[in-house]
Amino acid sequence: MNEMRKPKAPDRKAAASDPSDPLARMNEMLIAQALSLDAMFTELVGHAADNYTKWPTSAARYARLALRAQSNCRASVETVAKADRAKRRAQGGGTA
Repeated sequence: MNEMRKPKAPDRKAAASDPSDPLARMNEMLIAQALSLDAMFTELVGHAADNYTKWPTSAARYARLALRAQSNCRASVETVAKADRAKRRAQGGGTA
């Protein structure tokens, strides 16, 4: 559990296929960030569980870092969703 697994990178061809879309690169970066933060959350929770019995203070710190990574992951995903909704509204594809 000591090794960090690299998240899969999003398909650049799919995201960058429309050069007229200025938000494509931002969405790609935010998705990569969310994947990385999710991987960090998983690793940090594992470290917290491993250290809970011997070093409860360290376990609590790992748990706090894990929750912070999870919160930032959620914020990244939420930002991508807001950008997609705004894009659809601008194209006349929906009101939500």
